[in-house]
Amino acid sequence: MRNVRRVLSNYSADLYGVCSALYELDGLCVMHDASGCNSTYNTHDEPRWYDIDSMVYVSGLTETDAIMGSDQRLIDDVCETAEMAHPRFIALSGSPMPYMLGTDFQGIARVIEKRTGIPSFGFKTNGMRPYVRGAADAYLAVADRFCTGRTPRKPGSRLAVNLIGVTPLDFSIVGNAEALRKIYEEAGFDVLSCWSMGDSLDDLSHAGNADVTAVVSSTGLKAARLLEERFGIPYITGIPVGKNYSERLLEQTRKLAENFRSGKNAGNAAPAADPHIRFSQKPEGKRTWIIGEAVNSASLRHCLEQDLGVDDVSVVCPTGSHGGVLRPGDLMFDEEDRFEDLLNENARMVIADPFYSRLLPENSPVKFIEFPHEAFSGRFYHDRMPVFIGPDFLNWLRARI
Repeated sequence: MRNVRRVLSNYSADLYGVCSALYELDGLCVMHDASGCNSTYNTHDEPRWYDIDSMVYVSGLTETDAIMGSDQRLIDDVCETAEMAHPRFIALSGSPMPYMLGTDFQGIARVIEKRTGIPSFGFKTNGMRPYVRGAADAYLAVADRFCTGRTPRKPGSRLAVNLIGVTPLDFSIVGNAEALRKIYEEAGFDVLSCWSMGDSLDDLSHAGNADVTAVVSSTGLKAARLLEERFGIPYITGIPVGKNYSERLLEQTRKLAENFRSGKNAGNAAPAADPHIRFSQKPEGKRTWIIGEAVNSASLRHCLEQDLGVDDVSVVCPTGSHGGVLRPGDLMFDEEDRFEDLLNENARMVIADPFYSRLLPENSPVKFIEFPHEAFSGRFYHDRMPVFIGPDFLNWLRARI
């Protein structure tokens, strides 16, 4: 039976991706579900819960509401809460039950916005897709609604960059977000906006003034493309991991920004991939496999190749978005039985969340390097999560290869 989980976890759900992307932006985020959905989010998927206040709520969907198909209580409760909390915006997302009921979140959001005068968004989540889709839609909604103007930078000022796709689901709270901002600042950039750790909604609203956008997770692609369409801002996809790849990525980012500021048509450094052709091959032979979110995994591969000379690296992306960075021979799937076959038949080394090691038998010859992913294993391995931004990560990696 495909898609049956005996050993592995599920990736964080799409509605949690919405909440994670919007967590620090002073909005009211409402998950439409029976009580319990909220506690799963804050105890497994949101490490900021105990340190940073946020208006994340669950609607408490009742059996009567579901049977009768009544949305009025949800609308009234959200409007009453908004009147007391004064959020900058309202975001509604749903779980499996509202999805099966055909709940019109966008229609409900329009009603709420008309009553409250507060910008409101309804997201078509169902709690059964990975977090990437929900976070991407949330970023797109913010970019579309709040990034409406551009004030060009003054001549001679530092180049300005947007960092889009930064949430604890991919970067945790062990220092990666801070290291990411620092490495761009030391490379001569002003970080105009960081989507969305450490910056406010006002900071994000100025993203249209940037010279380039760095997409550091596939969650940021939709918003980056909108900024390109609306303001012409080029984007580049990748994370500065290791020494050589970090230098090349930052230099390429600089060239895109300089060309854009000088009025040249710089294009982008993120061509779209063709998922129908590239990811259907059956692997042959034993290789090094990285399992995880596409942009993170592809960047780690560049580090292995360019800094450590590992030349047999392929990626498996189970999060539902190729990010435009995968290669022929890479794979996209999320079935446990396929992972078990791959790890035991086609792997000599695996870099992945520790949960995947459960698929290997005791005394397996496969070398397994633990690379925890908060969106997959939650807080189980939080104390083992490394800071993987920049050249210092090489020490961590060399010690395990």
